[in-house]
Amino acid sequence: NRYLWNEDKGLYYHCYYSDLNRNGVAHWGRCNGWVMMATVHLLDRLPADYPRRGEILKNLEKHILGIAKYQNGKGLWHQLLDKNDSYQESSCTSMFVYTIAHAVNEGWIDKHYATIALAGWEGLKNNMITSDGQLKNVCVGTGIQDDLVFYYNRPSKLNELHGLGAGIEAGIEILRLKK
Repeated sequence: NRYLWNEDKGLYYHCYYSDLNRNGVAHWGRCNGWVMMATVHLLDRLPADYPRRGEILKNLEKHILGIAKYQNGKGLWHQLLDKNDSYQESSCTSMFVYTIAHAVNEGWIDKHYATIALAGWEGLKNNMITSDGQLKNVCVGTGIQDDLVFYYNRPSKLNELHGLGAGIEAGIEILRLKK
């Protein structure tokens, strides 16, 4: 949070250059997805009486509110979260759906946040999951660059491994949420 969080956008930067004491240029979707997923995995394992648990939950809620501002009308998020002209991307959408649904299911955040996850799942189901169950538009592995063109031009693949697990996890949490 100290190095990557952008308070104005409500998003995390993809990198921080410690030698230059500055952030990179991109609010990359999957980077934000990894932060969210790691947060709920941490919360799953921390004792309920951990003294800084409230701070972690506050950061998670702040992040959820941040990404919610960038969810598009189809329920999806873009490769570059704050750039609507970048492509709609499945791995970050899946990670956000999973995280929000899981946090609601565990009672960590208000149930009203479920609408964000449900809209994201509908977006995945209607636009990114093919009739035979394949996941479209998953960004391939991504390094770090200091120009947005690099991120805009990252290829996406069908069933790319960086998105399949998150897609399955999202579906499982949505099933739990709908019970």
